[in-house]
Amino acid sequence: MAVVLVLTILTTMHSISLVTAANPNKSLGPPAFVLNLIGKKAGWSPGGDFDNPDRHTIFVPESTTGYNQGPYGNLTVEDSVLIWMTSGPEFAVIDGNACDEGNASLQVGPEKYIVCIAVLGKPGGTATLKGWYYDDEGYACYQLGTTKSLSRNKGTPVWTDVTDIFYISWAQMLAAVPDAYEAGVIAWLLAHGYTWGDDIWIFDFLKALYDVMTDTDYYFWQLSNSGCKLIQVRFYPL
Repeated sequence: MAVVLVLTILTTMHSISLVTAANPNKSLGPPAFVLNLIGKKAGWSPGGDFDNPDRHTIFVPESTTGYNQGPYGNLTVEDSVLIWMTSGPEFAVIDGNACDEGNASLQVGPEKYIVCIAVLGKPGGTATLKGWYYDDEGYACYQLGTTKSLSRNKGTPVWTDVTDIFYISWAQMLAAVPDAYEAGVIAWLLAHGYTWGDDIWIFDFLKALYDVMTDTDYYFWQLSNSGCKLIQVRFYPL
């Protein structure tokens, strides 16, 4: 009965609470993809390309203080780096170095996922993570989900469910879509399994915009790091 209940919860909710020291592999099974964000000290510049799609690592500054980017519409990004994400036929690291210009990019597999994150390695370090939808037509950014505070304390690493930063709310969707295309986008979502008011997997929303409006918008993570040497991200099939 307990197993049935867990499976029911996973299939009816896009996010579950995993703010616990437990390894999520024990409850969710093996991940579809594991990404390691490896912190590097200031001045690290090895040269070469970091566009091998088979890699599972992205290098980020161990301290993001001084990294200034933007503005992106109504958002000016300061003291952080950005990891841009798109959806594709498989997981692939498109640009694995955020230490040079403050940007990296990841292609996410075609399904929906539960996404969990933890700071690993020696104790010490904190980080803040936010997910953003960038509407370059309206020149506006919408924060998705809640801000995630990450840290590495003594003892077992704490895993945090960050799935909600991959979902745009219905209200945000309605605010972002021009009135002339609103009915078309809603019809697309309803035809693809959503019901009125559902939060929307960000890559489904971006696909709806492209199919209905031929508009290409963007999703990215904003990572502020202070001393974290290894942050691991796990994508679990939903």
